[in-house]
Amino acid sequence: MLSTVAADATVAADAAVRKRYRVPQMSHYSVQIEVVGPLAMFARPDTGATPISYPVPTWSAAKGMFDAVAWRPHVYIHPTRVEICRPIRYERYVTNYGGPLRKRDQITNNNNYQLQATVLVDVCYRIFGEVRQKKTSTRGKDCAQARNRRGRDWQPQMWELFQRRLMRGQTYYTPCLGWKEFVPSYFGPFRESDELGRRTAPDPTINVVIPSLLHSMWEHRQLKPVFKQDWHIVNGVMSYEYSVPHEGVQHA
Repeated sequence: MLSTVAADATVAADAAVRKRYRVPQMSHYSVQIEVVGPLAMFARPDTGATPISYPVPTWSAAKGMFDAVAWRPHVYIHPTRVEICRPIRYERYVTNYGGPLRKRDQITNNNNYQLQATVLVDVCYRIFGEVRQKKTSTRGKDCAQARNRRGRDWQPQMWELFQRRLMRGQTYYTPCLGWKEFVPSYFGPFRESDELGRRTAPDPTINVVIPSLLHSMWEHRQLKPVFKQDWHIVNGVMSYEYSVPHEGVQHA
């Protein structure tokens, strides 16, 4: 009897917390952001010293945008798909490079060199993601076991934190569109249209096949590039999980 009362009290307390912070009860905690900018660069590794951008953010670039809003070591936001809301346009971009990849004599003499790149112009993306929780490894009686941190489901709190910080325009660091110098002109919740009255929706004329798409560069702080082969953009929508986006989620 006492255990039943305690369980009911726990459920009631949890419901009170959800009502206070307006956290919905659902199996998947979905989040989304809209990002707009004059320039973007998601470099293709195969283009070498004169980089050319992918037409869409890579998975790791999208994750970095979500992490700028809300980040915790035991729970994270997994990008699931991206919608391209403006036509794909490329232009030549030249900048003075002064980083560590210069030749030794250039570094010694403090000389920069001009880096030529092909970047995206006038971009608008709607990026979708899901809050996911990491499992903590612990030793059991017979073998190692995976469990939630402190035995709790942290996804509702992460979802609420993300929504609150996004609405307030709060970020841990300045989000960027690939290169750090490419700062978004808008970064926030979805809008029906932009400041010029252009409708924010996937461009159905964009249908592209990317032969090799960089997924991520790092795994557990080690350099382990992961590539996806023959990845499709269909009607302006690309999935980060499936090579061809499902028809049911193209305009969800």
